Amino acid sequence: MTFHGFVRLKPRFPWLSFRGREIIEAGQSFHVRARTSLGPLPVTTHDGYEQGIATAQLRLFGFIPMMSRHGPDLAHSARGRFIVESTWLPSSFLPELGASWSEEGDLAQLTMPIENEEVKMTMRLESDGLLRELRLQRWSDLTDEGKYAWVPFAAHTEEERTFGDYTVPSRLHASWWPGTDREFEFFRAMVDTIHYSS
Repeated sequence: MTFHGFVRLKPRFPWLSFRGREIIEAGQSFHVRARTSLGPLPVTTHDGYEQGIATAQLRLFGFIPMMSRHGPDLAHSARGRFIVESTWLPSSFLPELGASWSEEGDLAQLTMPIENEEVKMTMRLESDGLLRELRLQRWSDLTDEGKYAWVPFAAHTEEERTFGDYTVPSRLHASWWPGTDREFEFFRAMVDTIHYSS
């Protein structure tokens, strides 16, 4: 999958434009590589999760290390991100991969086992099946103390497109602490291409 958009790291930080590429393997892994700029300086990022291990790297000019993160807190956080990223690969949510579903009105509750942890996500659907919004608690250090804790997260679909056999969100934005006075929108993106393989 390729996509582009804008991202910011902290509430008072400026928006940065980016272009990215992602590979998702259903129930197994995701890897995201993106390019942006800090002023005149080109920066590349690589975020990934596979076999219970998460990594986050930031490199200047594509090869000078600026930041590298790993460890149990990052892996815990990445499991929540994995279920969000998997909305672009709907086959990830089949019962054969361990997913379980329940419904209440226009809300669908998904529970997905990832590395022995049950990750729960609530989706708001339109009558035609469009995924309008998803919400879950994610493990994050975006707290007053800067320590990891469960933090509300939401993503909202603005447009959808059909790629191959799937119709998925193609324009969206995401926020931490949605519905509170500290809501922080940090991500806006449009999907350019998705290629599915069997």
